[in-house]
Amino acid sequence: MKGAGPCRYQYRDAINGFFEIPTGTAHAILPAGLQPVEPHHGSSVLGVTAFEFHDSPAGAYREIALSISVAPRILAGESMPRAALYPFLVATTTRASRQHGIEVWRLPHHDRDLEIAFDRGERRVTVTASEGRRRLLALTVFDAPEANWQSVEHRYQTFSRDDSGSYLSALEMSGPFMEHEEERGRLELEPRAFSAAFDLGDIDPVPFREQWMKDGVETIHPLQPLVTHAAR
Repeated sequence: MKGAGPCRYQYRDAINGFFEIPTGTAHAILPAGLQPVEPHHGSSVLGVTAFEFHDSPAGAYREIALSISVAPRILAGESMPRAALYPFLVATTTRASRQHGIEVWRLPHHDRDLEIAFDRGERRVTVTASEGRRRLLALTVFDAPEANWQSVEHRYQTFSRDDSGSYLSALEMSGPFMEHEEERGRLELEPRAFSAAFDLGDIDPVPFREQWMKDGVETIHPLQPLVTHAAR
């Protein structure tokens, strides 16, 4: 398997919005063996994440990822991760980064390059993703005035699955970080194939949590094969 050691990805910005979706929708997306996290009974969490990488094993590129928050896997001798995610769709701006994500990290990718733009304004950033003249989504995240930017090193887990099996990878995100729950951001999703996994009417366009990291590093560790669970 490719990717024998950790891979480092340096980015200018990484933004994330968390949105509640019906748990039934999350279960339909997740493979057997993964359980969605429920902030409220019957509601699970959709994460919409955007990166602008300026240095990585696949060169410079921009990325949008849609994920479901899931229960982490507790591993002996390791500390509890801050969160665990199952990315069910990733889209990038270059063919090289798409091939890298599929071959090394076994992540499902949109099959064509997107145009992903970062518009940075006064204490906010808006990311738009388009394919040709068709806009697919726009995500705006704000820097709340009272939010304290802190230098952090957060640990996460990501799960993936393809025809070869199921996998877990640990990753760290380090750099200046802020988050808040002021509900100032906004997600605009168009009814395209990119968002076909869920009913757009089920998603509140205002995120219940917003995150922003600047000038940071993402370090992803090699995949660990998981035992395949029986289908539900």
